[in-house]
Amino acid sequence: MKTGRVRALSAFGAALVYVFGLACADVHAQQQSESAPNSFTDLSKYIVTGNQIVPQPSVAPVANLSSTVTQIGQGNTASATLNGTSNVTTQYQLGSQNSSVLSANGVQNTLTTSQIGNSNSTSISVDGNGNNISKLQVGSGLSYQLKVVGTAVPVSVQQFGRK
Repeated sequence: MKTGRVRALSAFGAALVYVFGLACADVHAQQQSESAPNSFTDLSKYIVTGNQIVPQPSVAPVANLSSTVTQIGQGNTASATLNGTSNVTTQYQLGSQNSSVLSANGVQNTLTTSQIGNSNSTSISVDGNGNNISKLQVGSGLSYQLKVVGTAVPVSVQQFGRK
């Protein structure tokens, strides 16, 4: 005994076969004409001969890598080294006596570090053009070192609290 669902599927399948049969009714096999003995495509006009240059895609350096570090507590060290193009690293540290070390060698990299707490330090070194640096420190006993070699390097340094 067929259920209602099976009957509906069977009816749909039969209708689909019928429609397909109607659509194919006017399709006929075509024979090669006697008047065109070489009716295949002549590939010789498409063959590249001689010492011609074939275009190759340009190869870019390793790009678009990203990392995020979040540390909570005392005495933590977060370190990231970026090489290449368009890499992103973000470091968050909450606590005291934490250290953040960021380094980039390349172009259009983004380095961000945020530290909230006391006696935290940051060291940032960037070599290349178009890199973006953002540093935030909140607390007391804060220190940072910043070295930038290159052009068009936007730098944002914000410190809130006591030295």
